[in-house]
Amino acid sequence: MICSSCGFEIKDMRHGPYDGRFVCDNCWNNPALFFPDKMTQTIENIAQNDIKSDFNQFNTVEIIDIYQNFPKIKSQPLEGIWKNIANVKLKIKVIKIQQKGMPLYIGKVQAKELLLLATSDRWRDEVLDGYQREKFREKTSEIKKYLEGCSISIVPAILASFGEAKFLSTDEEIGILEIPLRPGAISILDGQQRTGGFEEIYREIKKLQTKHSLPNREELIKKYTDLLSFEIPIVFVDAKAVIEKMRKDSPDNLIIKQSELEGAFFFIINKTQKPVNPSLKDELAYKTLKAGITGIPIIEKEKWRTDIVPVVNELNKKSSPFEGLINLGGTTSNGHPVPLFSFVSSLKPLFDNIVFKELDFDQKTTFLINYWACIRGMFPKGFDEKTRKQFLLLRTTSIYAFNFLSNDVYSWCINEGINPNEAESITKFLGPLEGFDWDKDTSPFAFLGGGKGVRKAHEVLLKELSEKGITQATAAIAKK
Repeated sequence: MICSSCGFEIKDMRHGPYDGRFVCDNCWNNPALFFPDKMTQTIENIAQNDIKSDFNQFNTVEIIDIYQNFPKIKSQPLEGIWKNIANVKLKIKVIKIQQKGMPLYIGKVQAKELLLLATSDRWRDEVLDGYQREKFREKTSEIKKYLEGCSISIVPAILASFGEAKFLSTDEEIGILEIPLRPGAISILDGQQRTGGFEEIYREIKKLQTKHSLPNREELIKKYTDLLSFEIPIVFVDAKAVIEKMRKDSPDNLIIKQSELEGAFFFIINKTQKPVNPSLKDELAYKTLKAGITGIPIIEKEKWRTDIVPVVNELNKKSSPFEGLINLGGTTSNGHPVPLFSFVSSLKPLFDNIVFKELDFDQKTTFLINYWACIRGMFPKGFDEKTRKQFLLLRTTSIYAFNFLSNDVYSWCINEGINPNEAESITKFLGPLEGFDWDKDTSPFAFLGGGKGVRKAHEVLLKELSEKGITQATAAIAKK
C-alpha cells in the first residue's frame, strides 16, 4: 500500500482512511501535516493532563497550531472534545493590586502559553489595513530578529484582559490566577506586536519542520523552541470586575459589553503613549552600538545614522560653528534650535559619497566644521542668539539644503584637485552665496517646507551659485 502523502510504500503502521486513502506512520507523526484524528488525540491528551506541568511531553508547535486554528475547526465533530479542555486551567502566580477599585494581577507567562491564550486579531483588524498592516508585519519580524539576535533582549510587560478566571489567595495579595486554557481566554490590550514576534517564531519552527535536508535544521528548531519558553511579564485586567464597578458607580446602571471596555482600554493605551523623540532615538542608537550591544533590528536597519551621529556631536561642541545649537534629546524650548534627527538625515547624500565614505572620522569632521564655519562667517546674524529668529539659516529646510550642497561642494573640490578639508577650498565655492537673502519675510526660502521644499531649496542655492559663475553648479542643475 502506498502512502498518499509521501508516495512511499507503507511498511509499518498505517493511518486513515482519509478520503479512502492511507498515510504512513512517519507522515502521520510529521508535526507539519494535519490529520483530523491526530488532532483529536492531541486535544484529548491535553484535556487529561495539567498542561502547565506536562507541556513538554507534547509537541509545542502542534498544540499551538490546534489552538491557532480553533475557529476553523470548532464546527467540526472536534467541537465536543473542546468541552473537555474547559476543565484545564493555566495556573499563574500573581500579585493582586487595586487601581481606583479595579483589580489587576501581575504575573508572568511563557511565550507558548501566551500564544495559546491570546486573542489580538480583533484589535489588529480594527486598526490595521493596507500600509499599516504591512508595517505591523515588518515590526513583528523585527521583534523576532531582536529576540534571536540581541544578547540583552528584554520584553516589557504585556497588558491583557480576561472575562473568566479565578484568583486563589495564598497570602493576602499573593496567589494563583487560574485561567481556562482555551483560545481567546485573554485579549491583548497592549503588546500585539510583541505577541506577533513570538508568533513569527512559532511559524519559523513550522517552516523548519518541513525542511528535512537543511543541515542545521535540528539546531535551529531547538533554538526557536527554546524561545517559546521565553518568560514575559504580564498584567491582567479583570474585565467583568471593572464592568461591575462601572455599573455600580453609574447613576444610570451603565451597561457595557466586555468588548467595548477592552476597545476603550486599547484606544487609551495606543493613542496616548508618547513615542520617543527621533533625535533622542538617534543619540541612544549610537550610544547603544558604541557600547557593543548589537542585534537590535531597528538600529541595524538604519545603521548609517549611527555613523553620522558622532560627527554631528562634534559639531555641537565648543569652538564649532554649531556649538550648543544642535538639539540632541529632542526637548522643545531648550534653546537648541537644530534637531539632531534632521541634521543626521540631511547628511545622508554626503555620507553616501563614495570618496567621502573612505575618509576617517577626523577627516569627515574637519570637512563639516570648515564647511559650516564658512557659512557662519558669511551669515553671522543667522546664528547669533539675539538675531537668528529673524533669519532662516537654522530652519530645517535650510539645514537640509546646505547639507545637500555639502555633497556638491565636496565633489567639486575633488574634481578640481583641491583639498576639500581646507577652508579656502570650501570658500571658493560657497563665497558667491554671500549676500543671499535669509530674512524670514523676504527670503526665497520663506515659503518652502517638506520634502519638495528641501529639494527646491537645494536647487535655489545651486542656481544662485550658477549665476555667480560657479560652472560646476550649472552642471549640477543640468543633471537635475
